[in-house]
Amino acid sequence: MGTGVVASRETPRRLRSIPTTGMRGGLGRTLLTAFLILTILPLALIGGYAAQNNRRNLQQEVKSKLQAVATLKGEELQQWFEHSRQVLLTPISWTPDAPAGQREVWWESIRKQEPDLMGATRFDQNGQTLWTLGACHSVAQVADSPDSVTEQSLSAAISERKASLPPGQFVLLGDADAWLLVYAAQEHTTVFCLRESALSRIIQYDALLDKALIGETGKVYLVSQGRIWPGGVEATSIKATGTLPRLVGNGVYVNHLNVPVIGAYYHLNEFDVGVLVEQAQSETLESTERIAATLIALVLAVALATTAIAAIVIRQITRPVIRLTESAVAMAEGDLAQHLEVTSRDEIGILTFVFNEMAADLKSLYEDLEAKVAERTQRLQQANYLIQRRALHLQASQEVAQAITSVRDPALLLNQVADLIRECFVYASVAIYIVEPGGGEIRLRAHSPATRPDTVVDIIDQGAWPGYVYAGDGSIIERAARKRAALVEHQQTDETVEWYRRTLSRAAIPLRMEERVLGVLGVLSTEHEGIQEDELEVLELLAGQVTVALENARAYERERLAAQRLEEAEAFKGRFLANMSHELREPLNTIIGFSRLMIKGIDGPLTPQQAQDMQRIYDDAQRLLFLINDILAISQIQAGMMELRLQPVHLQDLVDAVMPTVSALVRGKDIELLQEIPADLPALNADPIRLRQVLLHLFNNAAKFTERGQITLRAWHNENQVYVSVSDTGVGIPPEDFERLFMRFEKGADKEGRWQSGIGLGLALSKEFVEMHGGQIWATSEVNKGSTFTFSLPCYAADGEGRK
Repeated sequence: MGTGVVASRETPRRLRSIPTTGMRGGLGRTLLTAFLILTILPLALIGGYAAQNNRRNLQQEVKSKLQAVATLKGEELQQWFEHSRQVLLTPISWTPDAPAGQREVWWESIRKQEPDLMGATRFDQNGQTLWTLGACHSVAQVADSPDSVTEQSLSAAISERKASLPPGQFVLLGDADAWLLVYAAQEHTTVFCLRESALSRIIQYDALLDKALIGETGKVYLVSQGRIWPGGVEATSIKATGTLPRLVGNGVYVNHLNVPVIGAYYHLNEFDVGVLVEQAQSETLESTERIAATLIALVLAVALATTAIAAIVIRQITRPVIRLTESAVAMAEGDLAQHLEVTSRDEIGILTFVFNEMAADLKSLYEDLEAKVAERTQRLQQANYLIQRRALHLQASQEVAQAITSVRDPALLLNQVADLIRECFVYASVAIYIVEPGGGEIRLRAHSPATRPDTVVDIIDQGAWPGYVYAGDGSIIERAARKRAALVEHQQTDETVEWYRRTLSRAAIPLRMEERVLGVLGVLSTEHEGIQEDELEVLELLAGQVTVALENARAYERERLAAQRLEEAEAFKGRFLANMSHELREPLNTIIGFSRLMIKGIDGPLTPQQAQDMQRIYDDAQRLLFLINDILAISQIQAGMMELRLQPVHLQDLVDAVMPTVSALVRGKDIELLQEIPADLPALNADPIRLRQVLLHLFNNAAKFTERGQITLRAWHNENQVYVSVSDTGVGIPPEDFERLFMRFEKGADKEGRWQSGIGLGLALSKEFVEMHGGQIWATSEVNKGSTFTFSLPCYAADGEGRK
């Protein structure tokens, strides 16, 4: 398995490489491996689990047995302690002033009850010997001279342990060759020395116990004061996971002899002594290792049996598959005459039958392949020709569309379209007709080629595109325009030789804009195939583009004429406003002059009512003159006739000159006029007349929308710019009105919603004048709190030019 045949159309069959190496037996090896894995792996897992479980069970069983032995021996040790305390701690032994003779009698009596007792010694609180009976040496010394007693040796044996003895307790201490039973009272300490054999009858050190309980390697130890007896080794040398339990416990560890063991411990809390029972792990796990070895042998035997059985079964399965594989390889190499015998009714038999059918069908198909390939090759060539032709048409359509979009003259557009279509589509001729106003006549407006060459098409083409087409004449141009649909006519030339015979195709495509027909596009083709359906679709698409381009050119022409007429009207308006402003200012200046004389009383005194009326005439005349000057300035700016006369201007002087006029604007209102102009403010590079108009417009605007409060003019400079602001405490400007604030003929309303007087040119003119000086103007406002208009102008330089 894993091999296959990769075929390529570019590689001849005789050179094709079929990978057959390693194919035989590949499926068999895979199946055999699967059988072995499915058989051995479960056995190995189950056996391993069983061995591990058996190991845990054996350990637990041994722990229970050892714990039972430790408990039994601990109870025997408890009974021995109780018996020893009852025998040794008699009243006579504790009488401080008992005569020596009585102690000797008492000593002989307890020696009969406790043969292993070697001696007894009592010490006071200072470690001085009060009395001594018998001897307390090593077992070897006692054996040599049992009657010898040395107090110094006995005192040295317990001196290092005495400090840790709990008062009022009966404690067992181990020495090199003897056991010391120590009773620590409040005023004295009594020590009894016993031979080592005193406890060997209870604790069998050489495992002389029932072998069924602790086995051949079982050992029993006595643990006292942190040491293990026999030997006196410290209990901390045991390499266990934790310390020995205080009462009862068991575990697996490495003992003081560095041997892995299973141990159980029983502790007598009253006497601070315990029994430790151990058994080597090697003896415990011996049966487990035998089971593991048996299991491994069983798995190997099953593996061998499975391999033999699987090899026989797999061979029966893979033999038909191999025959199928070899036949398939032969077919891939070109031998299609393959047939296999069906020998079974199972899945392999069905596969063999299907393979035979497939081989027969493949052979039949291969025999007809060359004819089908030739037929399909011819169809593919035709399709490629049509695709290439369509691509050329689309490319030509794109080139025509790109070319006509840049032409704005309708007549030039039509001629250029006719030439481009004829050249790109290789037509004999192209004509474009335009519907005349009224729709009764369609006139030829463009034709390509402009001069007809002497060709075989000449005679037919002379009557193909008439100069005029009328409604109802039945020509192809008239019918296409009337039906609003593309029409095609075909005509065969009268040639005796078929190769010279041509198809003359005329197509008429209406130039439609929605439901309106602007004209008709006519083409004449002399190709053998004539105009095909796909070609007609491209022409219809191109006709739509030509219609849009023609309508755009006409719209552009109309807009050009309209713009020209608008420019003429603007020029006429400018001249009219300039002349009218001049004619209006002459009588208005006369009215202003004489009314001023009458107000001053030069022509005689006036009554109060007459003076009030004359003042109103004077104020309205001034306002009218102001408006006329604004209109004249707008006209001059639009006509490009406005020129600035720049010169150094001192802002303080200019403000002082306009303040009388500003005072007249706020006459009758509770408004205070303030100025904040620093003395060191540099001169401005400005036209004083236009700057005066800007200030008057800003003050006038502030006075209109302020009923009471303050109007303040501030000025400051920064580097080469001077900033001037006019602030008021009026109604303010709503945020939605900021966009049209500096637009012409826009007026504002007061807080009652009443529109203010004027024509709305003040702020627009101020913006024009400031920007002509190279500055900027802007406004900030808060409703019901007031507005601030600020503009900037360049400072005057030594060379007479403003810095920007």
